[in-house]
Amino acid sequence: MDRSIPQEVIRRRKRKTVIIAAAVAVALLIGITTLFSFLRSGISAKDIDVAVVDKGEVDISVSASGKVVPLSEQIITSPIASRVVEVYKKSGDKVAVGDLILKLDLDAATSDYGKMNDELSMKQCKLEQQGVTVKSQLSDLRMQLAIADMKLKRMAAELKNEHYLDSIGASTSDKVRQAELNYKVESLLYEQLKQRYSNEQLTSSANIKMSKLEYNIAKKSVVLMGKTMSEAQVRAPRSAVLTWVNNQIGSTVAQGAQLAIVSDLNDFKVEGEIADSYADRVSPGAKVAVRVGNQTLEGSVGNVTPSVKNGIIEFTVMLKESSSTKLRSGLKVDVYVINAISENVPRLANGSYYVGKGEYDLWVINGGVAQKRRVELGESSFDKVEVKRGLHVGDRVIVSDMSKYKNASSLKIRK
Repeated sequence: MDRSIPQEVIRRRKRKTVIIAAAVAVALLIGITTLFSFLRSGISAKDIDVAVVDKGEVDISVSASGKVVPLSEQIITSPIASRVVEVYKKSGDKVAVGDLILKLDLDAATSDYGKMNDELSMKQCKLEQQGVTVKSQLSDLRMQLAIADMKLKRMAAELKNEHYLDSIGASTSDKVRQAELNYKVESLLYEQLKQRYSNEQLTSSANIKMSKLEYNIAKKSVVLMGKTMSEAQVRAPRSAVLTWVNNQIGSTVAQGAQLAIVSDLNDFKVEGEIADSYADRVSPGAKVAVRVGNQTLEGSVGNVTPSVKNGIIEFTVMLKESSSTKLRSGLKVDVYVINAISENVPRLANGSYYVGKGEYDLWVINGGVAQKRRVELGESSFDKVEVKRGLHVGDRVIVSDMSKYKNASSLKIRK
C-alpha cells in the first residue's frame, strides 16, 4: 500500500523550488539590467548621419529666406473708374497677345468722350474764326498805313513847295511854318499807326498761339481718352498665364485698381529677405546659391532695396537656370549669399548642429566608438563648414542631432 511523504521532505522540496525560482529571477534581472545599460550607452549606426572631414574650398555665405516669383509679371490696372460687366478668362488660363480678359462698363466714359470731341470741334472753329478776324484786322491796318504813308509824302511835297516859294518871295514865313507843322503831325500819326500795326501783329500772334495750344491740349486729351476707352476692353499685353483676375461681375473698380495679373511661368527669379545686420554682405552682383529641395541653383544679386522695413532688407536674385523644372511660383527657398571664399581648408558637411562660428562638442567615430571632442568651427557655406581646430582630414564626425547624449563622453556604435 502507498506510504505518505513525510512533511520534512515536502518542505525541503518546496524550499528547493523557491531557491531555483529566485535564482532564475535574479539571473533574468541581471540580464535585463545589463542589456538596458548596453542600450543606454550605445547608439545605432542607422540613427546617425556621419560626415568625413576633407580639405577644399568653402564659399563663405550668409543665409536668407526667399520666394520664387515669375521673372516677368505684369499687373493690369483699370484705366477708369467703372465696374466689371463681363469676364472672359479665369485664373490659370493661358492667354495670347490681345486676348480679351474682361470688359468694363463704358457708358459714362463714352458720354465724356463725346463731350470732349464736341469741345475740341468748338475750339477748332474758334481758332479758325480767330485767324480770319486777325487777318481782316491786319489787312485794315495795312491799308490805313498805306494811306498815311501817301498823306505823309504829300505833306513833304507841300513843305518843299512852300520852301521854294518862300525863297522867291511868293510865300510867307507863316505858310512855311504851317506846312512844317502839318508835316510833323502827319509823321507822328504815321509812326503811331506803324507801331499800332506792329503791336497788333505781336498780340494777334500770341493770341493765336495760345488758342492753338489750348486746341492741342484738348486734342491730346481726346486722344488719351480714346486710348483709355480702348484699354477699357482689358486685353492680354503678352503671351503668358493669367495668374489672377477680378472675376466679380458687377463689382465697382476705382481708377488704377488691379484688374488682372499675367505672368510668364517659364522663367523665374527669387525675391530674398535678410536681416539688416547683414546689409554689408549683400550687394548687387554677389554670387548666390539657392536651395530648391535637394537641388542647388546658382545666381547673383540683381538689386537691393535701399530702405529697411521691420529690420529686413529685400533683394532680388537672378538665376542662371531660371527655367528649372524645380521652380514654382510662390515656392519658399533657402538663399545663401556668398561674400568670400576660403581655399584649401579643412571642412565638414553643414548640418543642424551648426549655428554659427565658435566652439562645439562633436562626436568623432573611432572604430566602433564615438567620442566627444571639443572643436572650433569657422564660417560656413550652405553645405560646408570651415574647421579651425580639433578635427583632422579623414575624421568621421556625427553631424545629426546628438543633444540627448550631452552628458555622455563616449558611445558605442551598434550596427
